[in-house]
Amino acid sequence: MKFKVDRSQAEVKPFPGPGEYTVVIQSAKDEGLDKNGNPVVVLRYKGAGGEVISDRFTLKDTMMWRLQALISATDANIDDGHEFDFSIGGAFQRFLQGFVGLAMSIVIEEEKYTAKNGAEQTALRVRRMKKLPSDNDI
Repeated sequence: MKFKVDRSQAEVKPFPGPGEYTVVIQSAKDEGLDKNGNPVVVLRYKGAGGEVISDRFTLKDTMMWRLQALISATDANIDDGHEFDFSIGGAFQRFLQGFVGLAMSIVIEEEKYTAKNGAEQTALRVRRMKKLPSDNDI
């Protein structure tokens, strides 16, 4: 196997600011449990210019709408009515791993928060996921 050095491939660039971007889901990483014992998986999205942003999915009832939005936005090959049992260890991470390689649009917005040191911070967060326009939509 040959390897060619290309430092531009190693650079992790943030998205330039709020807006709508086309991304491909690059990875699904198991982050263990949150402070309440809920499984957490972080999806990493990559934009056309190499920009990267992470999106945290927590397995709890109040967040199931995000899974529905992800399924719809990626046009995943999952039939309505299909059920998944996330009580089985690792099932949530394996389910999200199935989205790796799929494309969608995301809407990024700024969010202000107070850091642990008390300083006001601003971060970019994924607020919405949308289906890419199809050729029929043009």
